[in-house]
Amino acid sequence: MIVVSYFFSQDYLSAHHSSAPHFDREVDITLSGVITDLRLVNPHAYVYFDIVNELGAVTKWRCELSAATSLRRNGWTADNPITVGSTVTINGSPALREDNVCYLNFFITSEGVRVDRNGDLLELGLSNLDASDVRVYKKLSIDRPKYLSNGQPNLTGNWVRVRGMGMGMGAIGLPAFLDMPIEFGDNGLPNRPSNNDLGKSISSNWDYRFDNPALFCKVANIIHGWTHDYHVNEIIQHDDKIVLSYGYMDLVREIRLDISEHPVSIVPSEVGSSIGWWEGDELVVDSIGFLPGVIIPIQGIVFSNQMHIIERFHIDYDSQQLIRSFLVEDQYFKSPYASQDRMAPSDKPREPYGCVELAGSNNQRL
Repeated sequence: MIVVSYFFSQDYLSAHHSSAPHFDREVDITLSGVITDLRLVNPHAYVYFDIVNELGAVTKWRCELSAATSLRRNGWTADNPITVGSTVTINGSPALREDNVCYLNFFITSEGVRVDRNGDLLELGLSNLDASDVRVYKKLSIDRPKYLSNGQPNLTGNWVRVRGMGMGMGAIGLPAFLDMPIEFGDNGLPNRPSNNDLGKSISSNWDYRFDNPALFCKVANIIHGWTHDYHVNEIIQHDDKIVLSYGYMDLVREIRLDISEHPVSIVPSEVGSSIGWWEGDELVVDSIGFLPGVIIPIQGIVFSNQMHIIERFHIDYDSQQLIRSFLVEDQYFKSPYASQDRMAPSDKPREPYGCVELAGSNNQRL
C-alpha cells in the first residue's frame, strides 16, 4: 500500500537541506511492506522491502536511513528494530530521480512502536544493550598525562566531535589569525568561505547532487572530514611524525615533524603534504599539495590545487578537549576562511568506516 500526502514548512526543509537535492521533502508517502534486507553501512544505511498490491504483484523498494555508525550508537543491530520477514509501515519522502526509493522519516513496527530515522532504541526500550555498550563520550580523567615520555604535549588518543561545536567559530585560536584579511559577519564571527568570480566560474560546473565526494566514498577535504557526523578519530604520536586517522571515510594523514619545508615534488591528493612543529604546547600544521575540490560540499564552495591550510591543535586542560583552529587560503576564495572545532575524549576506539554507497541512479548524472 502507498499513500501520498503533501507537506511544506520552510523550517522543516532547511533542517534537512543536505537531503533536499536528492529527495522531495515536500511530499510524504506511507508505505506498508515486508522487510527483505537491512544494510547497516556508511554513509547511509538502507532498508529493503516488498510491497504487494491487491493483484499480488510485488514492487521492490528501498529507503535511506542515517549512517550505520550513528544507528549503532543508538542501539541498532542487523536484526533490531528491523527484522527480515516482518511487516512495517514506513513514512518517507520519494527520491527525485529514481522510482521506488525514499528518504525514511520514521516507521511503525508490527508491534505499533514508532521509530524515527535515527531513533534511540535505548530510550524507546527496544534494545537489550546497556548505555555503556554504545556510549562514545568518555568521563573526564585525572590520570591523563599532559606530556608523553618524549616530551611532546599529549594529543594521543581517540577523539569525537563535541555536540553543537562543529564548524562554528569560538574565541579560542582566533587571535593567531587576526593579522589575516578575514571577513567578519554582523555577529562578530568570521564568515563562512565564499568564492570570488574565478571560483564561481569553476563552481558553476559542480553539482552537489552528483559530484559530492561522499558519493564516491571520498572525503571532501581534511577540514570537513575531521568533524563530519561525529565519527571517532585517532591520533598517534611518534618522534618524527603524527598520524591522524579519521573515522570518516578511513582517511589517514601523516604530519611530518622531521622536516621544516615541504618536499619539492608533491603528488596532489585529498590529504596533501603536511609538516608540523610545536609552539609551546600547541601543534602547528602547515598543509599544501591538494587536489582541487570543495571546502563545504552542500554549498559548492570550490578550492584550487593552490589551497593552503594552517591548523593549530592544543588541549584545553579544564575540559580535556582537543581544540583545532584553522585558516584556509585559496585563490578561489574572496578572503581567507578561519574557524574552530572541538573534540572530546572518546570512550570507544575508532572503527573502520567501510564506505558502501548504495544511493543508486538517484545520485548519478545521466
